[in-house]
Amino acid sequence: MRDDLLLNGWQISGQSTGFDDAFFESIFFTGNGRMGARGTAAGDTALRPVQRGLFVAGLFDEIKPGITDIVNLPTPIWHALIIGGQQAALCSKVAYTLDLATGVLTQQYTVQGGGVQIAVCEQRFFSQSNPAVVAQRLTLCADAPVQLRMESGVLTASCNSPVPDDQVKENSETMQLTQFEGLQFAPQGFTAHFRTVTTNIMLRETLQFSLPQGFTPQPFERQGETCGLQLDGTLAAGVPVQLDKLCAVQTGRDKDPLIAPLVQSNTYDSLFEKNRQAWQALWADSDIQLCGDDDAQTALRYQMFALLCNCSARDGSVSIGARGLTHTRYKGCYFWDTDLFMMPFFLLARPQAAKSLEEYRLACLPQAKAHAAGMNSAGARYPWMAAYDGTEQCESWDIGASEVHITADVVYAMHQYAALAGDTEFEARAQEAYIETARFWQSRYSPAPGGGFNLLFCKGPDEYCGITNNNLFTNRMVQYNLQLAINAAQSLLQNSPARATALGLTPAELEGWRALSAGIPLPRDPQSGHLRTDDTFHLLEPVSPAALKMGDSASYHGVCFDRVQRYQVVKQADVLLLMTRLPEVFTQQEKLDAWADFEPLCLHDSTLSFASHALFAAQNGLMGPAMHYFEKAAFLDLREVMGNTGKEGLHLAGMGETWQSVIFGFAGLHAGQNGPALAPHLPGKWQSLQFCFWWQGRQYQAQITRAQDGSATSAVLPKE
Repeated sequence: MRDDLLLNGWQISGQSTGFDDAFFESIFFTGNGRMGARGTAAGDTALRPVQRGLFVAGLFDEIKPGITDIVNLPTPIWHALIIGGQQAALCSKVAYTLDLATGVLTQQYTVQGGGVQIAVCEQRFFSQSNPAVVAQRLTLCADAPVQLRMESGVLTASCNSPVPDDQVKENSETMQLTQFEGLQFAPQGFTAHFRTVTTNIMLRETLQFSLPQGFTPQPFERQGETCGLQLDGTLAAGVPVQLDKLCAVQTGRDKDPLIAPLVQSNTYDSLFEKNRQAWQALWADSDIQLCGDDDAQTALRYQMFALLCNCSARDGSVSIGARGLTHTRYKGCYFWDTDLFMMPFFLLARPQAAKSLEEYRLACLPQAKAHAAGMNSAGARYPWMAAYDGTEQCESWDIGASEVHITADVVYAMHQYAALAGDTEFEARAQEAYIETARFWQSRYSPAPGGGFNLLFCKGPDEYCGITNNNLFTNRMVQYNLQLAINAAQSLLQNSPARATALGLTPAELEGWRALSAGIPLPRDPQSGHLRTDDTFHLLEPVSPAALKMGDSASYHGVCFDRVQRYQVVKQADVLLLMTRLPEVFTQQEKLDAWADFEPLCLHDSTLSFASHALFAAQNGLMGPAMHYFEKAAFLDLREVMGNTGKEGLHLAGMGETWQSVIFGFAGLHAGQNGPALAPHLPGKWQSLQFCFWWQGRQYQAQITRAQDGSATSAVLPKE
């Protein structure tokens, strides 16, 4: 746990004792969705090539044949100071301030050398108006006159240290996944050329400087470490000196139409103003205004900020990794995290971004078909861990083979997007995905003795159940998937016979899907009638969760996976998660029974778990537990609740689920008979809640206010 961050309206701030605080580096991440960087200081006096770098969405390279990692790229967030002939040394704490309204990160500290101290202020932002640009401003003020040498440019030593899929294993091996190809210097800047080693993607970083008066520039290069401009001059006592550095990062796979090179008229200030206006427009569509809980207000804004900074909104060839652009954990791969937990935020706040995320999944249908064929199945099976090219990247054979629910999750999200966005054109194209995934399910289920079907060798969201059969979450989501396929096939057979023929559809195949759906079991306890997680959960050894863990860090740090999978415990919401996604399918009594059965057994070893429990509890009026879990989820990263934010980066799926706990839980947003409607359950100290959202192409404003008698009044109005 950490408690050294100050949350104040639109700002997050804190002080670190040095440059190497991994927690602060994660928290003070900044980006524009297309690219981003952890909160390392440009003036860090240590090279630290694994920790320092730049991430661009979609830039992957192989770390072994067929297995890729998101590349830690050479970074322009670097400078070095030589004061009076001595290398600068940190002699103060490092103060961080992140302005959520504009995306500007400010870092302030003091360095010394040659008997002189220099106050340093670094500011940077990743431009929302031109996603190619990161702008930096360095301000220096000495306490005595001194000769100063500034080196500013690109840290070329940045490299990867691939993180194993196994969460209990560590790695110290490093790999440089870019190769340097040359420099071109200009009067006040330069261009550095790189290329990824095996995927052969071009990378070009063009830097443009606004030099302080009286400083003479000279180009330099330290092979394998840094390159840039060396600036020599004199600092007068108490007189600030300012160096502005703009960098345009362009690659061989750029898709975003807003990407543009730098021009001479670009300045830090002009770019900042355009960036400020872009953020103002983003917040007008996405902000949640919460009255009565100031810390929760700032925490929610921080989470939405992080989501916006990690989604390349206009590029349908990429998605969002489990840690986005904040860390290389899970090799930058795309999981169900995006489809079920993050996409709904963008769907209601930034529909174009949601469409881009779904376009990525639809474009990867050929790879999903190839994956199914490689697993001796029909149709299309989406991979558990997907990289830029849509191929399976999971190296744990049991997880990759058994977490088949990802395929139904992807289809669920496609339809959720199309339905709530009113995107009939996308829905028409998605019909093929519905059909091909139904074909996969037809081949994946096994006939059951006595009739019906079984889903064997599967694992649901509760990854502690071991390999099991008939996971309820998966089976019910598959039924949803099959119904989408049946509807799509019926429509094509009736209205587009040529396309139906091209897809090989027949009435007999539809009947097979209907029979499969009807024969899929939904496990129940034979005595109580309560829903079960799967066919084997009741056979596991009972244990008190308190015996397996202390505090909120994951139990697998103390109990090995082999043992924990034989205990009757739940890693994260499974049955309860299903009920939040398909609430209309279950009765209120079934939901309350499931809460009583599974909530006490949950270890919350996934960073998704607190938020999913908050959502379920809020949807069902369990206000005490709802607030308990919401506070865990809202401050999961800001308070380092599970002890892994610094080590692994930001938990974006948990952030998306926390947002859902507010919008679909506490606010109770749902589809009413005549459009969007609210069924609010406001926590006791919340006085009002207000937010905007998009619904079928139209923007609305939701307003919820607590009356003096404690009741809540609400309204959904078209936004002017």
